[in-house]
Amino acid sequence: MSKIKNPLELYKHLNKSNCRKCMLPSCMAFAVAVIQGQKSLEDCPAIDMKSHRDLSGAIVKRNALADEQEQSLHRFRQEIKSIDLEVAAQRIHAPIKEGMIVISCLGKDFRVDATGKMISSCHQNPWVEVPLLNYILHSKGIEPSGEWIPFNELPGAEQWNRFFAHRCEQDMQKIADTHTDLFFEILSLFGAQALTGITNADHSLVIHPLPQVPFLINYWRGEEVFPAKLNILFDQTATDNSGIEPLYLLGRGLVEMIRKLVVRHSRDGKLF
Repeated sequence: MSKIKNPLELYKHLNKSNCRKCMLPSCMAFAVAVIQGQKSLEDCPAIDMKSHRDLSGAIVKRNALADEQEQSLHRFRQEIKSIDLEVAAQRIHAPIKEGMIVISCLGKDFRVDATGKMISSCHQNPWVEVPLLNYILHSKGIEPSGEWIPFNELPGAEQWNRFFAHRCEQDMQKIADTHTDLFFEILSLFGAQALTGITNADHSLVIHPLPQVPFLINYWRGEEVFPAKLNILFDQTATDNSGIEPLYLLGRGLVEMIRKLVVRHSRDGKLF
């Protein structure tokens, strides 16, 4: 059996019943947990002994995601030290102030110095810091085209599409369904602007997690026959200015920030 290096490859060998006997909500979540070393194959009662033996020898486990993010942060900070910030600023059309490159993220300024250290009045977390440093290092500085496409149509999205749909779009919809007014108030704090004529959604809002990487969030309210729906579209130039994994991390970071703000500002202090 060939090496299994990511959750999708392991998922193909599972029975896909989503029985939850492993105490996780789906077989895909179980596959992610196994690859990250948080679960073992023994936690799935549907895997027989032969399959267990074959899979155990093939799985290449990764570090936990938090560890991977810390490693990425360290690597990117080292790379920042080796570049000319002024040249990078010209490439991505960003200003330099007091020797630091200034990047607008969700309506807030993030300043990055020559050592990769980041300063902002906004809450910082690796979900945002990693994509932001990646943007400084690798963005081509291409202006968005105005042509919107779903995540799964972006180059290289195959490996990440299931994660994006579950961890970004579905998780964001749960918040929007439960705290609709507060959800849109938070997006307005992030500088969201209404966009018409692209979809028939009840709400279509553009936000800019990075200057040249806009997200278009569409939300349809639930009705008697039709359930609520949320999706996120991207400019077709998105992967020119951010890799596909940083785009996923940006989506996760956005959800995490909204969650924290909902808990802080909701009437009962609860998410759901």
